[in-house]
Formats: sequence, structure tokens, C-alpha cells
Amino acid sequence: MISGMSAAQWAEQLVAVERSGKDQLYSTRKSDYQAELDAYKLLESSLKQMTADLDALGDDAFNAKSGTISDESIAKVTVAADAPAGNYNLKVNQLAQANQKSASFASEDALIPTSGIFELEVNGEVLTIDFSVINPSGTGTVSGLRDYINDNAADLGVQASLMRKGDGSVELLLTAKEAGTANQIQINQDDGGFGFTDLVAAQDAQFELNGVAITSATNYVEKVIDGVDLELTEAHKAGESSTISVGYDTDKTLDSVKDFVSSYNKLMSEITGLTQSLGSSVEVESDIGKEDDEDKEEAKKIEEDQLGVLKGDSSIRMLKNRLNNALFPASDNGMRLSDIGIELDRNGKMKLDEEKLEKALKSDSAKVQEMFTSTNGYVNRLDGIIDPFTERNGFIDTKQDNLDSRMERLEDDMTRHDYQMQQAYQRYLAQFTAMEQYINSMNASAGLFY
Repeated sequence: MISGMSAAQWAEQLVAVERSGKDQLYSTRKSDYQAELDAYKLLESSLKQMTADLDALGDDAFNAKSGTISDESIAKVTVAADAPAGNYNLKVNQLAQANQKSASFASEDALIPTSGIFELEVNGEVLTIDFSVINPSGTGTVSGLRDYINDNAADLGVQASLMRKGDGSVELLLTAKEAGTANQIQINQDDGGFGFTDLVAAQDAQFELNGVAITSATNYVEKVIDGVDLELTEAHKAGESSTISVGYDTDKTLDSVKDFVSSYNKLMSEITGLTQSLGSSVEVESDIGKEDDEDKEEAKKIEEDQLGVLKGDSSIRMLKNRLNNALFPASDNGMRLSDIGIELDRNGKMKLDEEKLEKALKSDSAKVQEMFTSTNGYVNRLDGIIDPFTERNGFIDTKQDNLDSRMERLEDDMTRHDYQMQQAYQRYLAQFTAMEQYINSMNASAGLFY
């Protein structure tokens, strides 16, 4: 063509001009919808974390117990929430042992009898070995007897093994899989037998707790006191004993309150960032542990393009105000958060005095628990405010569903717009092609006059 552009290039240029306005509009709308969706997802995640931390405060955070023993070489102590707090004197007289018997043979290839009966009995269970059945050829060996016992003594609770003594001779060991006198291995054999002797005698654990004598077939004693398990590891020397202390685990309670404060502060920062327009990012981080960089939580950030995304949502601002206002009235027992070292700063974020909290817990943990978990406690108050936002088909679900629907309609509009622009391109292409052909024809005719 005269301009040097082809018909296709002209069509492309005109379509590009025609579609640019709507393309920009659709791109902006799609970006806005996605930013809102991301913002509601971020907010939903923080609200659910807040609920989880509230649930932890409402469940067993104040009932957790810890157990210690004055000499950890004697026993390990495990306690549950129902363990009664107190001190207990422990004296371990002897540990439970599993019976082990041994018989000597010239080698592991030493031949075993071709006749006779060999019986193993443990706690009423019997394994009968008839040598005429298992060794009719007379080629059976001690190692074969070991294998036969292991293959057939599963219900008996006996393990057979060989101990090699370095000079070619071996010991055939029979070891009870469970400790205690009830699991003593009994051997009955005619023809004089193999001469088994005890290497380790079967015995029960014997210990005293606050002077009460207790016997156990194993060294692991479950619920020796409600909620208290013991794993005995060593016997006391004569005249010695250890002290077991069971008490409330204030460290776990402290951690639960810290998690509550941290998640609340993250939530407040996110709401502030999402509902206001600023020129910089808003960091959301815990106020706890700032004196120690290793303990500082990794900050989550609201990206700059998310700032103010929800500024038009008055419900989110109302949520922030209601959460803040719920923290001021006293609980049912008259206690306030300030009584345990939690104060609100001018931005509505919590600051925790850990020393004051720890002192309150040690002074009256039950009263602190009641402050959080009573009918009008802080857990129920905050849960009641958050639930309508996070429940199924609640506020955030509804917002996300509406945005998803708008995104779908926008995708439909974009698809329809693309189709219309393709049609326009074909129309322009046809027009400029016809024009190009006409011009070429005119140029050819003009050449006849020269």
C-alpha cells in the first residue's frame, strides 16, 4: 500500500486502538477483584488462627501439669492433666527383669537328639518339640533348633539366639520377651536335657511410693497414680530415695497466652493495613520476644498493593472496634487483662508483661483461668465476635463467593470482548484488502498512459 503497511497491519493497528480502553478496564477490574480475594483470605487465615489460640486457652492450657524427679537416673515421670499436684517419695528396691536361660554346646553345628521331648512353657503357653519329628535324619544342629524355636514360639514370647564364645563353642540363649516372674521360662526335657541354667532371673519391679509397696511385672508403670506414669530405670542404693513433684505447668500456660497476644496483634495490624491507604507496607509481627532476635516471629507483610484494599468494607472496621471494646470490661470474677500484665497501646495492640503474668499464674492460676473461660470470659466474648465472620456461609464466605461470581462474569465479558475484536479484525482486514486491490488495479491502469 501507499503507506508501506499491509492490510493485516492496518487491521491490527485499528483493532489495537479500538480494544485498548476495554482491555485496560478489564485488567484493572480483575486485579482489583483478585486483590480483594487475597485480602479476605489473609484476614480469614488470621481470624482462624485467633480462634485456634482462643480454643487452646479454653481447653487445657490452665490444666497442664508437669512432673519432675529429683534423680533422673532412677525414673522418668510422665503426667497428664488429671494428675493430682503434690510431692511423692519414691524408693525403687529392684527393677523388673526378663528371664534368660543358657545351655552350652561345642559348636553351632553340634547335632541335636533324634528322639525325646523338649518343652518350653511361659505363663501357661507351651511349645512342645519332638526330636523324632523335627530331626528324623539325625542331621539337625543347634542352629537349626534355634531357628525352629523362633519360627514356632511367637505366641510363647521366647526369643532363641546363639552367643559365640570365640573358641568355636556357643551358648544357646532363651530370652523371655516380657519381664516379670509370670514370664519365667520353664523347660521340661527327658533324657537329661541340655543343662539350661539361668543367666538372668525373672523378677518383678518392686518399689514404694510414699511408703506404699507396689509390684509391677514391667518397669513401665501406667497410672501408678491417676495421670502419673513411671518408667523405672535404676534401683536405689540402700537408704536412698527420690522425690517426684507434680505441679501445674505454668510454662505451657504462658506459651498459650503469648500465642493469644501474638495472633491478636497480627489480626489488628492486618485489619489496619487492609482498611487504610498508606505509601508503605505494614509489618505484622508479635510484640513478644523482641529482646531476642532468635525468638522473634517471622513478620508477615501486607504488600503495598494490598494496603487499603478493604477500606470500603465498614464491617471489617466494625470487627476491629468490637474486638478492641471486648477487652475492656472485667470478666465474671472481676479480673481484667491488665491484672495479668496485658495492656492495650494507642494502636489497639496488646503488650504483655510476662513477669506479671507469671506471678498471677503462680498466685492463683484458677482465677486467671476463670477470667478467660467463664461464661462472660474473654474467650467466649472474642469467639462470639469472630464466629459470624469465619463460620460456614458467614461474612467472609459470602464476600469471597460474591467476588468469585464477579470474576466469572468478568472472564465471560473478556471472552466476549476478545471474540468481538477478532470479528472487527476480520472486517478491517477485508476492507483494507479490498482497498489494496483497488489501488493496485488503479496503479496498473495508470501505467497504460505512459
